Amino acid sequence: MNIVILDAITFGDTDLSGFDALGDVNIYQKTSPQEIDERIANADIIVTNKVVISAQNMDGAKSLKLICIAATGMNNVDLEAAKERHILVKNVLGYSSESVVQHTFAMLFYLIEHMKYYDGAVKDGFWSRSGIFTDVSNPFFEISGKKWGIIGLGTIGKKVAVIAKSFGCEVSYFSTSGKNSDSEFASISLEELLKENDIISIHAPLNDATNNLLDYEQLLTCK
Repeated sequence: MNIVILDAITFGDTDLSGFDALGDVNIYQKTSPQEIDERIANADIIVTNKVVISAQNMDGAKSLKLICIAATGMNNVDLEAAKERHILVKNVLGYSSESVVQHTFAMLFYLIEHMKYYDGAVKDGFWSRSGIFTDVSNPFFEISGKKWGIIGLGTIGKKVAVIAKSFGCEVSYFSTSGKNSDSEFASISLEELLKENDIISIHAPLNDATNNLLDYEQLLTCK
C-alpha cells in the first residue's frame, strides 16, 4: 500500500509515524500544483489538508483508491470526479469542535471590544498620556442581554449556543439542513434571524444547501 502525504507541514507537530504500519509512506511538507501528478502517480492513498485534488490529478493516479482529507471541509477535492472513478473520499469529523467554538468567542471579543485599537493605544502610550488614564473613544458593549443568531445547529453550533446563553444572550437558530433542532433555543427563519439579532455566527459546512446562502443584497435588506 503506497501512502502519500502531500502537505505534512499543515499538521503542525502531529506524529505521523503511525502511518508506517499501514504501508509505504512518502511524506512531503508542501506540494505545489505542479508537483501533484508526479507525487501521487503510484499512490493507493492520498492524505491532503489544503492541496487541491482535481479530476485530472485522479486520472494520473491509476492505483488511487482513497483520498483522506485531514480536515472537515471537503471542497479541495473534486467529489463528483472521485465518485465517478470509484475513489473513496473521507474527511475528519469532530476533531476541532472545541477549538472552533473557542475561536468563535475569541473573534467575537476581539471585534466587539476593539482589542486591536486598545492594544495599540496602550503600547504607543496614548492611554497613559490621555490625562484621564483611560480611552473611551471606541466604546464596546456587553453581550449579556444581546440577541445571538446561529446559522447551522450541528455540534459546533450547539456548543456555541450553550456558551452564548451562559453569557446571558438570547439565542435563536436557523438549521441549514432542516434536520437539527434543540428545544432549548428558538428556531426561526433565516430572514428573521438576520433582521432580529445583534450577533450572528455561521457554523455550517459548504454544500449545495449553504452555497451562496447569504448574499450582499440580502444582508442589506435585513438591516
